[in-house]
Amino acid sequence: MLRLFSRRPDLRAEFAALADRGVSPELAARLAEHFAAADARGLTYLNPRLIAGALGLGEREALRLLVSALYAGLVTLHWDVRCPMCGSTDHRAGSLAALRHEHQCPACTAVRPSRLDDEVRVSFSLVERLHPLAAADDPAHRDAVDARLGAMPGHALLLLPEFQQLFPQQRLLPDESLDVTRAALLFTDLAGSTAIYARRGDPRAYHLVRLHFDELFRVADACGGLMVKTIGDAVMAAFQMPAEALRAAMAMQEAIIALNGRASLEGDERLILKVGLHSGPCLSVTLNDRPDYFGGTVNIAARVQGLSTGGDIVLTEAVREDAEARALLGGRELQSGEVRLKGIDEPVLVHRLAV
Repeated sequence: MLRLFSRRPDLRAEFAALADRGVSPELAARLAEHFAAADARGLTYLNPRLIAGALGLGEREALRLLVSALYAGLVTLHWDVRCPMCGSTDHRAGSLAALRHEHQCPACTAVRPSRLDDEVRVSFSLVERLHPLAAADDPAHRDAVDARLGAMPGHALLLLPEFQQLFPQQRLLPDESLDVTRAALLFTDLAGSTAIYARRGDPRAYHLVRLHFDELFRVADACGGLMVKTIGDAVMAAFQMPAEALRAAMAMQEAIIALNGRASLEGDERLILKVGLHSGPCLSVTLNDRPDYFGGTVNIAARVQGLSTGGDIVLTEAVREDAEARALLGGRELQSGEVRLKGIDEPVLVHRLAV
């Protein structure tokens, strides 16, 4: 008898709480209406790309919206691992710490490495208190959605700054790692920063460095990446695709030129940015309680940045050969040649783009 008199939660009122996270009332209402109109299959293990299409958002914007809903306690997060052998999906716990480098499929018992940009996916469910009737478990329906839209890789969520800021507990265990088939890594540094410290003093130099950090963080996010860490005056950023990293590198150089103009930085105060890019396989790890990357691709990217003289971008052939990155370069003139990098056995073909 109690079920007959149970009231359906007012999703619009519940999702209005997203305003506290900076979500517009109109967008929060549209998300609430989407869940209210969905059948039981659309309430659990939801592919974020379905939300993106339904609300007319980009994938990154849809992830931002769902992360806000997660923080507000309106949805739950699932780290799902798809078995490459039998195709079944293991819906893991909501914590990244539950994942291991090698995953054993509960269906076929195959043991395989978990690739963060392939087998490891993320999905979201409406919290149970907002749908009193049990949602239908329909793996075939979810597989059909993933086949049509493509599953959302876990790497995309880890590259979202809001997720890192709001959920610092979402980390791989310190002794664990996940394969990343391809990541695009960007390193920067400031040319002549030592002279700025010597001539202008530490407080003024630090102020200038902070201004340039603000610009780099903003650009990395706008181009689909994450600023992984700062190292003195240098930064390391990660992206899913080479074209995203290249677009960010070009925008960063433009942003620093604009910053010099706005702040009237001239002479020895003028900021000159050095940028290096490389793309390839690596490991996603946790270092110093923060997400990080490890492997030869990281080492090459850092070494390539060291070839930059400032006001330019040095990229490897692994970046240039990507179709979207090549289109972004268009007919721009590149200075190309093979170089020997410290700690790397084989010569590396690099290209210098003057900005």
